[in-house]
Amino acid sequence: MEHGQLKRTLKTSDLIIFGLVFMIPLGPAGMYGVYLEPSGGMVALCYLIGMVAMFFTGMSYKVMAQKFPTAGSVYVYVQKGVSPALGFLTGWAILLDYFLMPATVVIIGSIYGNALIPSIPAWIWILGFIIFSTTINVLGVDLMSKCSWVLFTLQIIVIIAFIGCIIRLLLNGSIHFSMISFYNPEQFDLSSILKATGIVILSYLGYDAISTLAEETINPEKAVGKAIILSILIIGLIFISTTFFAGMAYPNYQDLNPDTAFTDVVTFVGGTWLNVITTITLILSFGIATTQASQVAVARVLFAMGRDGVLPKQLAYVSKKTHSPVFATVLVGIIITPISIFCSLNFISSIVSFGALFGFILLNLAVISRFLLHNDESISLQKKIVNYGICPIIGFAVTMWIFINLDTNAHLIGAIWLLIGGLYLASVTKFFKNPVPQLELN
Repeated sequence: MEHGQLKRTLKTSDLIIFGLVFMIPLGPAGMYGVYLEPSGGMVALCYLIGMVAMFFTGMSYKVMAQKFPTAGSVYVYVQKGVSPALGFLTGWAILLDYFLMPATVVIIGSIYGNALIPSIPAWIWILGFIIFSTTINVLGVDLMSKCSWVLFTLQIIVIIAFIGCIIRLLLNGSIHFSMISFYNPEQFDLSSILKATGIVILSYLGYDAISTLAEETINPEKAVGKAIILSILIIGLIFISTTFFAGMAYPNYQDLNPDTAFTDVVTFVGGTWLNVITTITLILSFGIATTQASQVAVARVLFAMGRDGVLPKQLAYVSKKTHSPVFATVLVGIIITPISIFCSLNFISSIVSFGALFGFILLNLAVISRFLLHNDESISLQKKIVNYGICPIIGFAVTMWIFINLDTNAHLIGAIWLLIGGLYLASVTKFFKNPVPQLELN
């Protein structure tokens, strides 16, 4: 079977939009009700903590993306920064999230689709989204990128309309200024805030996905790191603003239905017309845009691991015509279909951040190990301390803090998943008698 190659066509702006679409500007709308109860209504605070945590880890990504501009993301970064075995386990861990992420957004898209047209069952929406996403992604990353630009613009228009309606109500005295989304003294509990932040971290996972497109990016050494940092800051401000205004518009969050909380707030501030537009945008954003983006990301990680030989080599096959990893992309579609149909949103959302946080922890350690403790570059001491010491240490500390406070289900299922990965790696290496396969960089 003749292989093609991944094609470098993406610019920094394309990567930023890809990351923003993956992280979903309207993301808080889809799970706002899920966040309200554990956070005591302080959803904006959770997003702020998450942005801070991800910024410092994003700086570690920037360092690694400059040194190792390949499609494998944290799998390759930890492989080269610490050890091939830990690199495999990191890639294996983040695969858990990357399989659950598209399933999560497909479920959310189907919920809103079924609410808009009840005669079409949720499972039909699910199959439609997955088939459409898989088809577009097999046809190539260029087409996916064009779809991302259109759907990102649509989401921003809806957010501006939503905030505009709230400002109008604020100015005419129908609602009053409130900081409940940042601090609610009656409900404040640090442990609960951190658990809620662990779920919210899901919304920021898209910046890791940017690094999976390194081999399809023009000048990836500069573009990938820049896109990661900018996407974290931009999406963080969007998330914080959206949830801050939502909390101000409807501070009595206990009265909201957890399944429809955000759209209930939208109806309250803008009426039926805004609700319909928001619902349609949510269907397109979750069911199409983010399903495409998340499937692209996991397919690239599978591609990298297949190329190294730690997973079946067929996953590294790239179509000569479309320049896309066809087998990896189709496999993702097959795996996420039963997860999307048979698993509940609450269950998936409680465990979906485990792999990302595990990977972020090891990534920060990889930067410290490779570049602070064993670095022979001729750079200034100040730059070395900041980039290879302070930033990854803060990123590690905050990420570990959130990781420890994850839901019990996340730790249990995550540990089982890592055990399976460890046993698989042991079999591949004949119980570590043979070296762990890894990418040889030129």
